[in-house]
Amino acid sequence: MDIRMIEADPLSEPVQRMVRQHLADMAPTAPHESRHAMASNALADEAVSMFQVCVGETAIAMGAFKDRGENVAELKSMRVSPEFRGRGIGRRLLDELIITPGQRGFSLLCLETGTHEYFTAARAMYGAAGFTQCPPFGDY
Repeated sequence: MDIRMIEADPLSEPVQRMVRQHLADMAPTAPHESRHAMASNALADEAVSMFQVCVGETAIAMGAFKDRGENVAELKSMRVSPEFRGRGIGRRLLDELIITPGQRGFSLLCLETGTHEYFTAARAMYGAAGFTQCPPFGDY
């Protein structure tokens, strides 16, 4: 399988489709005020760097990081299409989303994720990548 990762336009149709699916999946996991997944227009902010993983011309995963100021970046909107999960694609994307902010001068990378069972695999992947739990940060 020829997999490539590219910096992406959050307003492109493939990314917008993935964002809609991501937001739909997030809806039942928390009350509206506790959902922090970003819509396409928010991902288009100049403080956000958006990436997509493609097989051929098909987008199968996405992820972003946001400049929170003071050399801090936050991971946002990681998603792998359900039919491609369990193949290490999420981890490859995460590795790139860890390396790239460092290359761009960020000294701290953080993320917020859910506590429901739906997020168990994501939390395990983040822990395996070296992330540790911390108190709420920013506006969480």
